[in-house]
Amino acid sequence: MSNAFGSLSEADIRQLALLIESLEQSNFDYLHLQIGDLKVTIGKGSVQLPADVAAAAPASTPNPPAAASPAKAPPLPQPGTPKPTARADGAVEITAPILGVFYAQSEPGAPPFVTVGSQVHEDTTVALIEVMKTFNAVPAGVRGTILEVCAENAQMVEFGQVLFRVRPA
Repeated sequence: MSNAFGSLSEADIRQLALLIESLEQSNFDYLHLQIGDLKVTIGKGSVQLPADVAAAAPASTPNPPAAASPAKAPPLPQPGTPKPTARADGAVEITAPILGVFYAQSEPGAPPFVTVGSQVHEDTTVALIEVMKTFNAVPAGVRGTILEVCAENAQMVEFGQVLFRVRPA
C-alpha cells in the first residue's frame, strides 16, 4: 500500500485531524474538501454521499459508502454574511456564517471586538472565525446594542450557532 499521506506535512495532518474533530462535534454527516489535487471526504457512521462525491472516492477505499442521489444529500453551508434573525423578545441573533474556531478579539491580549453594551452597525466586525488558518470576519449585519455574547473565545462554533444577541436600534 502506498503512503498517500507521504507528501503531507505534520501541520497538514494536524489540520485534517481538526477537520475530523470539527465534523464529530457538528450536526453534519460528512465533509468533502478538495484543495488542488488533494481530495478528502470524511463522514460519520454509514454516510450516504452524493453521487459525484462517491464517484470521486478512490476504488481502494475500504467499505466505500453507497452513493445517493444529490437530492437526498444535505446541502453544505456556504460561508458568507450571517443573516441576523429576530426573536420573540425583539432581540436579534447574530449567527456563525461558517463552522470554525470563534475569536472575540483580533489577537491574543487585544481587547474584544465587542462586549455587552457595545454599539454596532451593520458592517461592524464582531468576531473572527478561523477555518484551516484562514480568518473570516463576522460582521454584525444589524445596527444596535450587544445584549449578550453567546460564544466562548477560542471555542469551536457550528454553522448557524448564535454568537451574539443584539437589541436593534
